[in-house]
Amino acid sequence: MEEEFTVSRLSALIRRSLETNFGQVKLSAEVSALKVHFSGHTYLSLKDESAVIDAVCWKGVVQKNKLKLENGMKITCYGKVSSFPLQSKYQFIIEKFEAAGQGNLLQILEERKKKLAAEGLFDISHKVAIPKIPKVIGVITSPTGAVIQDIMHRIRQRFPVKILLWPTLVQGSEAAEQIVKAIDGMNNLPEKVRPDVLIVARGGGSFEDLMPFNEESVVRAVFRSRIPIISAVGHETDTTLIDYVSDLRAPTPTAAAEYAVPEKIKLKYDLEKSFLGLNSAVSNFFEKKRLLLRSQKILDIKSMLEERRQRLDLSSERLQRNIREQISSYKIILSKLVIQKPVFKFDMDKIFQILDFSFRMKLNEMRNRLDAACGELENNSYRNILGKGFALVQDKNRKPICSTKDAANYQRLLLTFSDGEFWVKKEAEQINLF
Repeated sequence: MEEEFTVSRLSALIRRSLETNFGQVKLSAEVSALKVHFSGHTYLSLKDESAVIDAVCWKGVVQKNKLKLENGMKITCYGKVSSFPLQSKYQFIIEKFEAAGQGNLLQILEERKKKLAAEGLFDISHKVAIPKIPKVIGVITSPTGAVIQDIMHRIRQRFPVKILLWPTLVQGSEAAEQIVKAIDGMNNLPEKVRPDVLIVARGGGSFEDLMPFNEESVVRAVFRSRIPIISAVGHETDTTLIDYVSDLRAPTPTAAAEYAVPEKIKLKYDLEKSFLGLNSAVSNFFEKKRLLLRSQKILDIKSMLEERRQRLDLSSERLQRNIREQISSYKIILSKLVIQKPVFKFDMDKIFQILDFSFRMKLNEMRNRLDAACGELENNSYRNILGKGFALVQDKNRKPICSTKDAANYQRLLLTFSDGEFWVKKEAEQINLF
């Protein structure tokens, strides 16, 4: 008599048979139909040229692995064949996975790099300058590694400023998501506490360790950041995709700190050098002006004023003549209007007398102001000073001599007093008149 099975018992036997007969399996395949459930479990298909098998990778396995699964990625995975009774299908349970050779990852990164470059994310036109003297520096890295200590120590040495740390994982499957949140979070801080520059950093590591900094989501977060970003991932020879999109790439985290702040001692030296240069330029400017003034002849202020007075007299006479002619012209016109329209009858002679008187008063006022200014200039002229017992010393070209050092260069000097002038000749240590 045939044994009767329930569906559940048969499904359990099939599952036990699959898991017992195959045991641990190492499988090389290409990832496709990738889906991450909100529970954290990852569902996917593993395929080669002629077959496909459904697979599942539990949340704990995904979190422990440094590599992030993507469609088209070739992986080597370890696990077991099992079944899913509710859907009557068999599937592969992934317990561990790794890239199927570094060459495959490099190919994926190269394709990603070309894609992002084609979108313009790496264009130099999008890069902005790092502030010369930032007030706040934001650092996105692990809070427990040596990287943050190196950055803080170097900044304190060079130019102490406020450092704002946003702690994140820097490797593993969750690192990329945390780095993205940190970049966006820094940008969304209130303006008063928002950093002036960001440093995204981690120390050296294997190719797989640096993979979070090659994730497309991280690259796009760096691109949309309004705060300038310095990337400092790995050692000098390591290159990640965020190095191409960041505003400045530093070979090491310590170098990033040096790029972020100036060196206080050098800054002080440059300021002092600039001040000395400016001071020298100002001194040279005034010295040139002083020499230029010394080379000019002393102008006779009195003669200049007399000439200006003469010009004023001529101009005032011409102006009075023009005004009289205009008044006569208007007088004729107004007289005609009075004849034509009686309403305009009034004493024209009296009006013109008032106008003429007002003009003369204004002209006299201007003349008095000019005379006062001329008198003040006259009182302060050098000729009045000569009248107090001083003399003006000039060379043969009548250029003023202002010091004994300058006088030593000439054999003949012209002395000007208030009542005249004469030449003197220097003989040995004596000054003789001639």
